[in-house]
Amino acid sequence: MTAKPPVTRQPDWESTLLPWLDRVAEHLDVTGVDLDVDRVHLMTGVVAEGVQRSMAPISAFLVGAAVARGASLEEACAAVEAVTLERAPV
Repeated sequence: MTAKPPVTRQPDWESTLLPWLDRVAEHLDVTGVDLDVDRVHLMTGVVAEGVQRSMAPISAFLVGAAVARGASLEEACAAVEAVTLERAPV
């Protein structure tokens, strides 16, 4: 199976994905949030493979909560990945 390109380089990024994200951000009143879509996607991929696919969106929610409390997106994603990789079988 071939890996997909980063989300922001997929053909439908400009036409479908980014406009959808903008609409969701507007409806949630979080339009000023600095979001690195590719970083979050990378982190959720680690969780999906290292724990279970169903935990990927839950990890994204927890990262959002950590960012809301003052963590940087990078710190929060790195923490989730570290915990996930500790749990992964060697």
